Amino acid sequence: MSENMEMLERIARAITDDINVSRIDWTELSIVFSFEDDGFCSGHFGYAYDGDGRPTPFTLNSMDAEISASNYREWLRQDDDRGMIKMLFQFNRQSRKVQAAFEYDNSSRWQVTPANIDVITDELRPDLDAG
Repeated sequence: MSENMEMLERIARAITDDINVSRIDWTELSIVFSFEDDGFCSGHFGYAYDGDGRPTPFTLNSMDAEISASNYREWLRQDDDRGMIKMLFQFNRQSRKVQAAFEYDNSSRWQVTPANIDVITDELRPDLDAG
């Protein structure tokens, strides 16, 4: 298994082991991590989607996923690169598939507001089914 996949699986495990996520009935989830210039994860938010695609918002109780996400960011970062400012991490519980997308410039990407919540929750919904 590649080191890249091991690091993504470590993030997935930290998220799925979190008590706040374990209380939700979900099939897929998305979580957005935000990073400071020094690599510190300054926050996160997520949505867990049930089998019908209905989102439930969540935050993590433990910092384990934030630490794993920060470590992944630093592992990906080139020596002369400032690194990503946001990462969208997606996971499917049934297929065990993971996916990550990165933002390097636009700090408002994936930002949730009252005006766009329906659009963003739909945009963040993973499509990592078993098929």
